[in-house]
Amino acid sequence: MTKIYKYLGILLGLATALAFNACDDDIDPVVEELSFDRVFTPLELDAKINNQTTVTLSWGYNKGIDTYELEISEDELLFTNIIHTATLTPDQIPYVYDLPSGDTQYSVRVKGISSTTNESKWATLAFKSLPENLFLNYDMVMNALGDITVSWTPGKAVTSMVLITEDGETSYDISAEEMALGSKQISGLTNDSYTINLMNDTKVRGFQDYVLEGNILLDEGADLATAIANATAGDVIVLKSGVTYGFVGDLTIDKSLKIKGLDGGELPVIYTTSGDRMFYIGDNLTPTDSLVFENLYMSGFVNYDAGQGQIRGVFDMETSYACNIGSVKFLGCKMFDMGRQIMRLRGGLDQTIGEFVIDDCIIHNLGNTSGSYGVLCATEPETNVTYVNISNSTIDSLRCHFIRYDEPTSCESIVVENCTFNKVPYSSGRYIMDIRSAVIPSGVEVNNCIFGNTSYSDEPSISGIYYDEDNTALSINNTYATSDFVNSGYSIVELCTGLGMGSADVFADPDNGDFTLTDGSLEVGDPRWW
Repeated sequence: MTKIYKYLGILLGLATALAFNACDDDIDPVVEELSFDRVFTPLELDAKINNQTTVTLSWGYNKGIDTYELEISEDELLFTNIIHTATLTPDQIPYVYDLPSGDTQYSVRVKGISSTTNESKWATLAFKSLPENLFLNYDMVMNALGDITVSWTPGKAVTSMVLITEDGETSYDISAEEMALGSKQISGLTNDSYTINLMNDTKVRGFQDYVLEGNILLDEGADLATAIANATAGDVIVLKSGVTYGFVGDLTIDKSLKIKGLDGGELPVIYTTSGDRMFYIGDNLTPTDSLVFENLYMSGFVNYDAGQGQIRGVFDMETSYACNIGSVKFLGCKMFDMGRQIMRLRGGLDQTIGEFVIDDCIIHNLGNTSGSYGVLCATEPETNVTYVNISNSTIDSLRCHFIRYDEPTSCESIVVENCTFNKVPYSSGRYIMDIRSAVIPSGVEVNNCIFGNTSYSDEPSISGIYYDEDNTALSINNTYATSDFVNSGYSIVELCTGLGMGSADVFADPDNGDFTLTDGSLEVGDPRWW
């Protein structure tokens, strides 16, 4: 016990001695500011891609930095292919740069520079530009036979244009002036199907398919009827933009042909100087033949003069005319002021069209001399159109039916999609479609369309779609109607989505042919008005 007290005494003495010694030692002051031998590496380095190839680079600001060094490399964090460098002050952040190509892997690195201490380490980030096509929203324009102008987003970095066919490819250099303008004219080309690639060195920045065609170019004052007579089967007759071409009507076309206007500019106008219709389909044409009308303004006024009356239509096949043709197509046309119809098959003899196509067209003021017909009219058992396809078009101000197709025996389908209708029809006793006796195995489809005003009086008497429910199916999908779209019979109003507004509020200026949708969120009807 005595030993325990002895050891406790010794320990207490030592503790007391240590305590007194500690009170005599100096203690370091509190550290108020740390000192480093370099500035901090930039934090939160970020890259945001806009418009496929525009990158916005940002990072956090660090005190003590005078400038930043930035490098962009075309690789993934290797920095062996530096394509851009910049020295930036802090107030130049964020930094925007237009990358030289889309769908490409890039890396960026940034370091801080200070005048009072060492530079920072690199901050790095990998990112990828989005696929791009500089041709989007720009047109290829045919100027003459074998001569085109190709346009793209101006000012973008491009070095050449490559035209590719099945036979090979040809490269054309792009000058600094052409690059700035976003346009290049190429001549001496042969008719062919081309893939056109816009290049920045080895990178594709734009791609577009283009069919160059044309065998006969008609100058102003040339006779269209003579050109048709002299053409070879399969030829393409090209009409100049903004030029008018009159010809004697009731003209029989007895060979496969395309008649088209040059791309760009105002549509060339064709009209008759006499006759009841523009054309007949030749009875020697076969199911492998076609007639195509593209980029034309087709006027129903005789001599292109409202005071001289109207022809019946583009085609009006009398009962003494037989035909059996593969297709009749209207592409990118305006068909205005026809007295009765666009296409009429009367029967008597067999009259057959394999495919009737209207695409990217505007039809206006149809049926003023007689409302018994329509855009397509076939009323006898000998009259047949196997496939009817009407798309991406505007049909306005019809005093006749849209489609009258009473007695055909071999119609497979009718498809109407992405179309804008206004005042269709706009006269008593007319139908949108009168297909009451038609047997259509694959049915009738109306897809993504919009129907406007049919309220021409206090009690409008127009009908919707009259069809044989036992033999034909009707399908109406994603289709809208204004509040002044009225059907007195065979109504399709209840099959459409009501917009709750009249045509004057839904369209920008329908009375003057502007059907731009005032609701920018709607993507319905003819796409030109979205």
